[in-house]
Amino acid sequence: MKNENSKKLKKIKDRLIAFFKNPREVIAFFLPILITISLILPMPYYVKMGGGTIVLNDKIEINGEKENKGSLEALYVREGKAIVFTYLLSYILPSFDTEKIEDVTLDEEDEDEYNYREKLYFTSSLDAATKVAFEKAGKEVKVSSSKFLVIYIDKSAKTELEVGDEILKINNKKITSFEEMTKLLNANNYKDEIKITVKREGKILDTVSKFININNSPKLGVVMSNEVKYTSDPEVKFNFSGRQAGPSGGLMIALTIYNKLTDEDITHGKKIVGTGTIDTLGNVGEIGGIKHKLIAAKSKKADIVLVPKENYKEAKKIKDDKKYKFELVSVSTFDEAIDYLESL
Repeated sequence: MKNENSKKLKKIKDRLIAFFKNPREVIAFFLPILITISLILPMPYYVKMGGGTIVLNDKIEINGEKENKGSLEALYVREGKAIVFTYLLSYILPSFDTEKIEDVTLDEEDEDEYNYREKLYFTSSLDAATKVAFEKAGKEVKVSSSKFLVIYIDKSAKTELEVGDEILKINNKKITSFEEMTKLLNANNYKDEIKITVKREGKILDTVSKFININNSPKLGVVMSNEVKYTSDPEVKFNFSGRQAGPSGGLMIALTIYNKLTDEDITHGKKIVGTGTIDTLGNVGEIGGIKHKLIAAKSKKADIVLVPKENYKEAKKIKDDKKYKFELVSVSTFDEAIDYLESL
């Protein structure tokens, strides 16, 4: 029996030696495996792969809107989870960049929680853009609802709260404003525990949380966001799929709404692209991926590119180095953007 096993092992050994002596057979065998792995094996990175623009006139509808001679477009970056193949490409192609997933997500945040937070940021940017544009145009806009939502829970938090919970009461006191919620939390931060009533998947629940020490201060270790919805006259309809524009499209969405509400066409027949978040006060905020967005602006033959003040220095250097021909404009508020466009 031992001799038979030894003979079998020797045969296997001889075949392996012969196989690895033939480079063509080795390549033919392993190449399909390596290609398959490169296509499906995930990496702990996101890859930015260039960008494009979204023509916002097609994504936003308002009754009675006028025809525009030019266009307003939001710059975006193509981004996806890295696989071995795209990760390796980032070392070869200048238009590919990587960033660690842990640098994008918050500590202990899973993919579902990250996607929930990003979706909320996007819908909030639509609401902020609507409010700012209508107020600037002198049109009616009213608050229709206000929710206080849990968007992140620190790994050290001692709480029964979950991401997505809507905060209704704190120690049986109804919450009507963010300031009131902060005041109630601060008034109870030395108690052993605090009762927080929430709405979760349609059910009203009482949860218990305990304060923890963060930077020598008692905190819940929970991040909350105030989601404010508005009704307007005329009504605005958005036709985005998923998070198609992202919160960085806020400025351009607000400009598009404003242009549809007013008599003057602020595009003046030009292709105006841009990027920047916007809040309900009309402040334009910093964004990421400016290199890729400028590449997109160039490829789309933009006339004017609007960028947040915080991104302007980097954008100006890229524009000068690459000798891009479009006009680059720095804006810090919605009013600044309108003033510039109306002066064309």
